[in-house]
Amino acid sequence: MKIELSKVNGLDYEVTIIGTGPAGISLALGLSKKGKKVLLLEAGEYGYTDKSQEVYNGKIIGPYRSLTDTRFREFGGSGNYWGGMCRPLDDIDFKKFPINKEDVDPYLLEASNILEINGKFRDSPLNNEFKQIDFQFSQPVKFGPKYQKHIEDSNLIDVALNASVLSIREGLKIGSAEYLEVADQNFQIYKIPINKVVVACGGIENNRLLLWSQHLNKKLFSNLKIGNKWMEHPHFITGQMIANYPKIYNILDPNSQDSQDTQLIFLAPTATMIRNEGIANAGIRLYIFPPTGYAGRIKQTIKDILCIAPSYGKKLAVLAKKNLMCSVEVTMAWEQKPQDENRVELDFDSKDKYGVPRVKLVWKYYRDDKRTAKICMQKLGEFFLKKDIGRIGYLPYLETDDDKMPPKFNYFYGHHMGGTQMGDSDSNGVVDSNLKIFNIDNIWVAGSSVFTEGGHANPTLSIVQLSLRLADHLS
Repeated sequence: MKIELSKVNGLDYEVTIIGTGPAGISLALGLSKKGKKVLLLEAGEYGYTDKSQEVYNGKIIGPYRSLTDTRFREFGGSGNYWGGMCRPLDDIDFKKFPINKEDVDPYLLEASNILEINGKFRDSPLNNEFKQIDFQFSQPVKFGPKYQKHIEDSNLIDVALNASVLSIREGLKIGSAEYLEVADQNFQIYKIPINKVVVACGGIENNRLLLWSQHLNKKLFSNLKIGNKWMEHPHFITGQMIANYPKIYNILDPNSQDSQDTQLIFLAPTATMIRNEGIANAGIRLYIFPPTGYAGRIKQTIKDILCIAPSYGKKLAVLAKKNLMCSVEVTMAWEQKPQDENRVELDFDSKDKYGVPRVKLVWKYYRDDKRTAKICMQKLGEFFLKKDIGRIGYLPYLETDDDKMPPKFNYFYGHHMGGTQMGDSDSNGVVDSNLKIFNIDNIWVAGSSVFTEGGHANPTLSIVQLSLRLADHLS
């Protein structure tokens, strides 16, 4: 039910959850099903307000966009605005996690039900280097509107709105948090005692809250490298292709449709290729435009090929006149290898209206990030050549031996991952295999900030899976 912050006694709840995005709401649902009494603390209101969103302003060092464009301070969080693309992480994405894919697979069905997808995902090898995959598309589920009434009617879940958690504070007991410092919309500050608390306020804000709490406490969070290895998915157009039509469909199954006549096909490198080439994981999207209605696009692509390979270009021109060629745009969303230099920091020179330092995001691309895309495009060209289904060319920025990327992402992305990553110990992580913060007995973290590696898939499905797993652990 909805509860006023002034009436909250945190000791009445077995678990207090900070944040009501996909992680927080999924965790609350999982815990309530097991009969656990849960408190949700939401800094915003039921809907978006500029007044609340302003707290998310911050400084960016690097090529990222505004920090208020990709996260939302309201009930449901960024789960009210996500795009709906779903796919679980691959086996190889867990190579640096302290858990395996088998540890989260049991939660795929329940997570799929929450996101209203069927939970079945293609993973069909094409050769030793590529496989055809697919995504499931949620409507997408809007977490706030979907679960507001359910939570208001619940006897086991209470939610307090306009409850801005400023810090987590230690008490007399070593290695344990005693209370939360929480402000309401009138700047009244409450000390909310806690039993167990889960930080689930987003892939950037998790880091900010823990960094500020680390700064304020003498012993709690000591020696933890919070904020390091923050990641995003680079997502750019990487090349163009001219393909034999309809022969391409003898090799690739047009299992999904982006519009009435444009096919969208997903490919990815196999684990073998990732290991052999030393690259990161990648999702390759082929937008296939058929001959009819796209003559101009095909003509331009053939013109480009004529400049490079005149004899082959003339052959393509003949086939195009017979409507036997199609144009393909290649886009990739790929994994960024974790780097300590990419991190979330506190900006002590700029504070929000509660007096908490704002976020400073230090982030860039690295040469190795671009290498993943370049190798995938080279290998994809070899594959299409061998199968004689087309010729591919990748864009010039992939050729340069530097860290330069196009000035803008291809799409509006906001996959905030890392900073409180899972590890085997506090020497290589912030949380353990059960998402408990190292050396503290009553604080856990949920959300994509715990990702040790990012894979290429959109993170929401994995966030929900890990939250449901955490619900089992806390029960």
